Amino acid sequence: MLKKPLNLAANLRVAGQAYQPAKWEQRGYALLTALALSTVSAQAQSAEAALTQVKEKVIGIVQVIFAIILIIGLIRVVMKFVQGSPDALGSLGWLVGGVLLWFGFQLFKDDLVSAVGGSAGGGLTK
Repeated sequence: MLKKPLNLAANLRVAGQAYQPAKWEQRGYALLTALALSTVSAQAQSAEAALTQVKEKVIGIVQVIFAIILIIGLIRVVMKFVQGSPDALGSLGWLVGGVLLWFGFQLFKDDLVSAVGGSAGGGLTK
């Protein structure tokens, strides 16, 4: 069975003729190409949406972890002041530094999101 198409192709080459698809074949190829391109476009859009969701979840997780750390730090500083610990002011300084770092992260995140052209993502700042 394979010899027949090969011989036909060889005969066409020898005769100097090229294969000319019928109109229905051309339309079928065009339809398949259009379907393939639309599928690829839909997959790209769904991948972009998935990456956006992952980015928003990561930013939200980082914000929650940072907030938990700051709350724990605040509780420890208050406990040191109540107990009259000599390093209470040093702990307060570390807490203020953590709060400044928190606001710096928020500023950097918002600046980066606006520069890229995305929407503001993340849990606590919405």
